Amino acid sequence: MKLTFLILLVTVFLFSACASLPFPSPPPTDLPNTASSTHLVPSGTLPAAPEETKPQQREHLVGIRQTSGSGEFYRLDSGEEFVPRGVNYVFVPDQGSYSNLLFKIGVYDPQLTRDDFQILRESGYNTVRVFLDHCSAGPNCIGDSDNQGLNPAYLDNIADLTKAAADEGLFILFTSNDLPDQGGYAELANSESGPDFAGYRNSYYLTDSAVTATRNYWRDLLTGLIAKDARLDHVLGWELLNEQWMFPDQPPLSLTKGEVATTTGTYELGNPEEKVQMVSDGLIHYIDEVKQEILLHDPTALVTMGFFVPELVAPGRYVETESLLDGSNLDFFDFHAYPGGPSLQDQALAFGMDGFTAKPIILGEYGAFRNTFPDLLPAAREITAWQAESCRLGFDGWLYWTYYPANAWVNDRTWSFTDEEGYFLNLLAPAKHPEPCQEIAITTNNLAYQKAVQASSALPNEQAKNAVDENTSTQWGSGSDAPQWIEIDLGAPHQINEIRLLVAQWPAGFTHHIVKGRGNDSEWIEIATFQENTTQGTWLVFQLPEALEEIRYLRVETLSSPSWVAWSEIQVFGN
Repeated sequence: MKLTFLILLVTVFLFSACASLPFPSPPPTDLPNTASSTHLVPSGTLPAAPEETKPQQREHLVGIRQTSGSGEFYRLDSGEEFVPRGVNYVFVPDQGSYSNLLFKIGVYDPQLTRDDFQILRESGYNTVRVFLDHCSAGPNCIGDSDNQGLNPAYLDNIADLTKAAADEGLFILFTSNDLPDQGGYAELANSESGPDFAGYRNSYYLTDSAVTATRNYWRDLLTGLIAKDARLDHVLGWELLNEQWMFPDQPPLSLTKGEVATTTGTYELGNPEEKVQMVSDGLIHYIDEVKQEILLHDPTALVTMGFFVPELVAPGRYVETESLLDGSNLDFFDFHAYPGGPSLQDQALAFGMDGFTAKPIILGEYGAFRNTFPDLLPAAREITAWQAESCRLGFDGWLYWTYYPANAWVNDRTWSFTDEEGYFLNLLAPAKHPEPCQEIAITTNNLAYQKAVQASSALPNEQAKNAVDENTSTQWGSGSDAPQWIEIDLGAPHQINEIRLLVAQWPAGFTHHIVKGRGNDSEWIEIATFQENTTQGTWLVFQLPEALEEIRYLRVETLSSPSWVAWSEIQVFGN
């Protein structure tokens, strides 16, 4: 009896002692790979206790519905239509210049963000487009320093920006420029690169490893932001890529024989139609997989992707969009188009959006390049006309490029919202111009703007009127060698004090031009002479020492030129 009791006592003691020891957890069914932000617990340490409560998942406030067969954004809380109008928040002041590393630790400024968002809200804007990962490598960027996942301090900055947006009632369209170079994602995405798949872009969208790496990235991003109580309800959408494109001169697109196996099947590389189908199938699969990952963590989110038209604006890059409009699982589309090159109508047709209304399409990037529109007022006139035309072509929202400017040495910088004391900020402000489809009248000091003009000769597509349209992307071309002339009727006698001529010339070389003027009934008088080496895009400017009175007609005669005679712009200023 005593022995039985002793055995029972020892058994109870051993059971109690074992119950107090930490048993190892069962192995996870999906172990993290090198691209995951999840860290294995080092040997000999205890796993952290689970949190008592998790931040409440917020549902998004903007959705998409069908109205008379057309997709439109709307507010889920009020039922009212939502029209995205805003700006790309890309560059920020940084040590005397501007940086596009918005969220970089040490660059991100919470108070500046709130001040800028307040200005946007007071002007009536409702949407801001922001790049998640311009800062893709380095100790203060999005990838963690151990190259395993994402940097928590960087995610703090992203979460803070969502809270700043929520405070002002703004919505953020977050876009990914690329997989970060740091964090393990790029290595996994490139792991199948080789003779059949060039590294980077062509591998990223056609291989299983790249799809897995991209899912890992979005999983780590969203779980990290949710853990930091980011205001996802004020996220308009997640943009998988700022601009999707591939290299046509790299494998597999450059290969002309054999077969290649991608995420969606095997394709014959000697058949051009199969190549097109390969890219379309691959992108649709890529979108499906990554969107599925996003919705696992953010179930009410909208997902989009950005595109431009490479065959028109960036030769050497391959983009396929038309099949994605009907075939992909994107909730809406973000197309980018800038004035100064191909017409907006040509770009819309190349996107394949003619007659497409099933899903919203926003003009997520548009702006006036300063190298194309060096003067503020012509730039403003072009932008308001561009936006109004985009409305007629089926765009449903507008995000200007950009709030702060790029640095002055950047060739393709635009007139920003902060340039010229906020001219564009006020020009496009919904609070002042609630109807985005109405072109805004812009006055000009250029006396020659849209005045009657005639010339010695003109090419069919380069008429003389192009020289007075304040559009530097057009020109008058005589189609002949010198001598040639162009004449402008200012409509009435004016006092003039400055003349500007924008050279349209190839090749560069020595030219000889004479500018003459006269009144209603007076004789021609010589005003200025230019004898110098000139080249395409050069402005010839003559400021009169004293203003000339009663000048109605101006004539520019070209006596010598190495090219056919042409002018991109002729501008006249005075009283």
